[in-house]
Amino acid sequence: MPSPESGVDGTVGPVLVERRGAVAVLTLNRPAKYNAIDHATVDALTVALDAIEADGTVRAAVLTGAGKAFAAGADIAFYAGADEGEFAAFTERCNALCDRIARCRVPVVAAVRGLALGGGFELVLACDVVVAERGAAFGLPEVTLGLLPGWGGTQRLTWHAGPTRARWLTMSGDRLDAVAAEAMGIVTHLCEGDELVPRALEVAGLLAGRAPLAVAAIRDAVVAAVHGGPEGSDGSGFRREREALGELFASADGREGITAFVEKRTPRFTGR
Repeated sequence: MPSPESGVDGTVGPVLVERRGAVAVLTLNRPAKYNAIDHATVDALTVALDAIEADGTVRAAVLTGAGKAFAAGADIAFYAGADEGEFAAFTERCNALCDRIARCRVPVVAAVRGLALGGGFELVLACDVVVAERGAAFGLPEVTLGLLPGWGGTQRLTWHAGPTRARWLTMSGDRLDAVAAEAMGIVTHLCEGDELVPRALEVAGLLAGRAPLAVAAIRDAVVAAVHGGPEGSDGSGFRREREALGELFASADGREGITAFVEKRTPRFTGR
């Protein structure tokens, strides 16, 4: 399957694409930035998912991160320089990306090493199965910026963990270790760090060997059981999440939280 950058399996660009039999491995590739998600990453992941959708020989996918992290979230440097329209457009694009993962023609297995925070955790929550090393950590720390998770995180975390835990994790910004995430039903398989990709490939390979039409139908049925139908980000909860994120981004506290993050200082929130 072609890579987003070079037209062949490659080792450059914000997302690496590799074929392992019937499994496509997509690797977020900004390790110096802990795989923070920017426009280029969204573009590259979208191209990779398009290729998976078009290639009938791909039966499962693995999504992972290069270096020490899965993904530390959105690239906050972009947030600091964005106006409200640019921020809203980026939020819509990232929602569409999470929907693409959640509705992909083939099952998607997240392989999580290190941090999966903010938008990185939201990508994980959009996947069908989550394999994590025992040292991994998950969290939605947007509240520390005066924001909220806006790529489907409030919705999908509630489905996984229930409303009480979802409220705590999003209002506190607290992190989950991999063992706690497994206990909540977020992580499906735990492993040691050096076993992560082989274990994820094993899981993806098992799914790739199942009847593809049945696998797709099962996913749709489970989604319908959770929230009444495959609405994706068109559902009312998702819409309210995005609206609230835009309002928070425009608030004084939202700007202060982002600026404080970029300036590496403690934010001074005023409730405005």
